This record gives sequence, C-alpha cells and structure tokens, in this order.
Amino acid sequence: MTRIPRQSNNEEGFILVAALMIMLILTIMGIAMNNNTTTEIQVAANDRLHKQTFYEADGGTEFAAEVLEQNIACVNFSSGGVGSAVLNAAGDITLDGNIAVDSGRLQLWQNVIGTYSGLAGNPPYPSDALRDMWLPPDFVAGQPHTNITVEGIADLSAGSSIIFGAGYLGLGRSMSAGGVTLEYEIDAQHIGSSNSESLIRVQYRHVVGREDPFCRYDI
Repeated sequence: MTRIPRQSNNEEGFILVAALMIMLILTIMGIAMNNNTTTEIQVAANDRLHKQTFYEADGGTEFAAEVLEQNIACVNFSSGGVGSAVLNAAGDITLDGNIAVDSGRLQLWQNVIGTYSGLAGNPPYPSDALRDMWLPPDFVAGQPHTNITVEGIADLSAGSSIIFGAGYLGLGRSMSAGGVTLEYEIDAQHIGSSNSESLIRVQYRHVVGREDPFCRYDI
C-alpha cells in the first residue's frame, strides 16, 4: 500500500521566529531612542553650562565697572565710606565681601593700554596669574571664579573743543557739555565647572569730574 506524504500545517515554529524578530526590532529601536535621548540631554547640559559661564563672566564686568569708579574716586581705596574695604594678610583688598583687588593693583584706574595686552610673549589674560581683581574673593583652587583686568586711555569727548569755543564767545554751553573721558577695556574670564571657560571684553567710559566723593564700597 502506497502512502502519500502529507504536508504539515503546523506553523507554531514560524510564529515563534516572527515574535523573536519583532522583539529584536523593538529592542534595536529602543536602544537607538535611548542613545538619542542621552545625546540630547548632554547637548542641553552643555548649552546650559556655556550660558551660565558666559553670564558669570558678563556679571564680572559689571562688578569691575563699579570697582573702577570707586578706585577713581578713592585712590588706593583708602577713604572710608559705606560698605567695607578690608585688607588681608597678602595686602589684597576685599570690597564689601564680594570682590578682591590685587595688592599690586590698588591704582588700577591708571592701567594704560598695553598693561596686559602689550606684555612680551602675549600671555593669556585675564588669568590666575594676570589679573587686577577676582571674585569670589575667597575661592579655593579648582572652584569656579572670575578674573578681571582693566586697561585704559585718556581721551577728549567728541566735539568738546567746539563747544568750548562757543562758550568762550558767549554763544554756547561752555566746556561743561564735553571734557576729558577715560576709555577702558574691561576683560573678564570666568572659569566654571567641568573645565568650562568664557572670556568677555567690554568698553567702559568714565567722564572726569563726575566721581563719587563719598567712596561707597557697597557693591
């Protein structure tokens, strides 16, 4: 008797293989999505760190402008006033507990253009080695902090000589409308966490004759 072989319709093995393939695809997709999410988190964290470091450096220039005004009004920060100017053991001065001025730069308002930028070998500035002031005043090595330098030059306000001539003839407002200004470049370097760093340069102008006579050190 001849037997005709019959094909088996049992597809249980195929379903198992299909399920495993689907699971593999889903696993790969999950890993890819997880990697993408991790990358986006890192990008967001780096962007946040960059912005924080930038704004810390920018804030340092605001402190520096105030200290500069105080130094012009009170040479060597010697006059008493509101707030406090504390001399430490190294001879550095801490103003109102917020910012320190190097003992060798107590007349920093007299820094001319080239005080730092004209140094031989063009060493980077500001830095822990080249600075007029820094904040916070009591930072420990390795902690976030801001270094600041100041360079300036005396100049005449635009048009002041014309105004002066008109005043002499009784036809203008005299020299009070113009005068001598001190033009400064303020450089700030903030060293943040994770070796982040930001450098900012701003220009600042002081009009001679408008100094605060009370030497306020409340920064």
